[in-house]
Amino acid sequence: MSLAFRAPGGDRVEVALDVRDDGVVLARCNDLALELTVEPLGDGRFRLRHAGGVHSVCVDARGATRCVTIEGVGEARLEREAPGRRRRRDAAAGDLSSPMPGTVVKVFVAVGDVVASGQDLLVVEAMKMEIKITATIPGTVRQLHVAAGDPCDAGATLVEIEPEPEAGP
Repeated sequence: MSLAFRAPGGDRVEVALDVRDDGVVLARCNDLALELTVEPLGDGRFRLRHAGGVHSVCVDARGATRCVTIEGVGEARLEREAPGRRRRRDAAAGDLSSPMPGTVVKVFVAVGDVVASGQDLLVVEAMKMEIKITATIPGTVRQLHVAAGDPCDAGATLVEIEPEPEAGP
């Protein structure tokens, strides 16, 4: 699982969490990696154990805001970014996103396919409407983030197109 937050200074922080079969959580953030054992204590409180010691953590969740207090370390107020907002803000010219939440019902292309501007790529069903997602530029399908039957959020990147190289003079 990957989460993105805005730290108090406005810096974007990405945290990747992998839960192993033995219950240990591998947490990665920037160049830091920790193996944690997480013990839920209830009411937003947890005990984290790692090679450096044991910490009591309190998480107060109010909507997208998380107030995290780590005993003996400090506290932070984090704003969780919705996946659609993050993707829309960071999107490249050939990245196509869903205009509204829905379900992908048809996919017409695969990674590596060459597409023309205006070509149908996939169909999203939202509120009983079918919305065709078409290529906005000619190029090659670099990545598909969805398959038929997948749900999607508004603004979530569905397909990435690598633009055609510009022809020289």
